[in-house]
Amino acid sequence: MRKDGVDQPKWKLREYMPPPGQLEVMDVRDDGVGRSIKIARHTAGEGPLRRQEVLYEPHLVWMSDGRFTIAGFERVQVDGEVVNYAQSWLCTVEAGPG
Repeated sequence: MRKDGVDQPKWKLREYMPPPGQLEVMDVRDDGVGRSIKIARHTAGEGPLRRQEVLYEPHLVWMSDGRFTIAGFERVQVDGEVVNYAQSWLCTVEAGPG
């Protein structure tokens, strides 16, 4: 819902359909802060088209009718420095086969 920390217009968000993929939420060890942290990891595509995005310290904002939003921070390299941007992910749940 943001790009490099800047809110995206709602009309732009409605036009954007993120690629389907796997969402995992887990605790991992972060040696940079010297403790365990929670991350959400979205993996989409396969082989050379595989893409993975990570949201640090995610928390559930809302959930209803097969959709939910999680908010946290994305880490981005800017001029050799790590910058943390506040970020929200709007997720949809699709029924699997069966």
